[in-house]
Amino acid sequence: MKWRSEGHADAAMHSMWSWMPLVVIGATVIAAAGHAVLNGSAMRQRAEQLKAEQIDQENRALCEKLGIHLGSDRFGACAGILSEARRLQSERLAIETAGIL
Repeated sequence: MKWRSEGHADAAMHSMWSWMPLVVIGATVIAAAGHAVLNGSAMRQRAEQLKAEQIDQENRALCEKLGIHLGSDRFGACAGILSEARRLQSERLAIETAGIL
């Protein structure tokens, strides 16, 4: 009788060890995915920051070409007009893309 229960224990241990590599791989995949999500969020935030800086530089350059310098009363209005032009262009591009797809 004792020998028979030892056989079941050995079978259970063998079964457990056969699943262990899958458990380790699964845990590794979950950890990597979590890291990618966190890292992706930071990358997205950095990309948005760089885009905002680029737009500010473009606004400054274009408004100054029109004689409207940073800090002047009219600079805010100039930057607002450029933002509206960008928004309208984005809408046109989205409509064109939707029509093609």
